[in-house]
Amino acid sequence: IGQAGTAGFGSIASSSLEMSNVDLSLEFTEMIVTQRGLQANSRIITTSDEVLQEVVNLKR
Repeated sequence: IGQAGTAGFGSIASSSLEMSNVDLSLEFTEMIVTQRGLQANSRIITTSDEVLQEVVNLKR
């Protein structure tokens, strides 16, 4: 633990934003794209399950 501005601890700048802040509009856009991909994959799994069930029923 040390004092800001000494021995490489950095400094405190009031009323400023860090460069690491998140762009919410970009993150929400990425989340929507990811969610739609997940929904598509879920539909593929459901359809595959239905097809396999039909194949099992045809065998009987």
